[in-house]
Amino acid sequence: MVPAGTTPVTTGTTNPKEPIIMKRTLIALAAGLAVTGGVFASAASLGGVESANLGSSATVVASCDTDGVTVDYSTAYDSASGTYLVNTVTVDGISDSCKGESIEVSLKDTDGRNTTSTTRTAVTGTKQSIPVDGFAGESVDSAAVFIGS
Repeated sequence: MVPAGTTPVTTGTTNPKEPIIMKRTLIALAAGLAVTGGVFASAASLGGVESANLGSSATVVASCDTDGVTVDYSTAYDSASGTYLVNTVTVDGISDSCKGESIEVSLKDTDGRNTTSTTRTAVTGTKQSIPVDGFAGESVDSAAVFIGS
């Protein structure tokens, strides 16, 4: 009997199925978190891709030159545009075993986009100068070099 003016206090559940429903809800929530974590872990394992700058990366692959090359470019002032334009790209440190292969250089801007590429030419020595059709030197951020057939 409950005294007048008081509220009865109950403990436990009044629905016998409530613990089963709660258990299923917790299992579904845990499974959802596991799948979400797996998706983010897969994206994070992409080489060279970071959350701050989603994109792609360039990697050195086996070729006739295994120790890498250096890239430099020269510019000339273009009075019509009032800017310095890249007119030659020079690749140095090319292995002797690359003679006769093709070489091509792509210049990239700060967003990583290929902005211009040289014409493929035959490698003739350890240092190769390749002409470029005027490209704004201030826009060059990096270069990708292809040597192969």
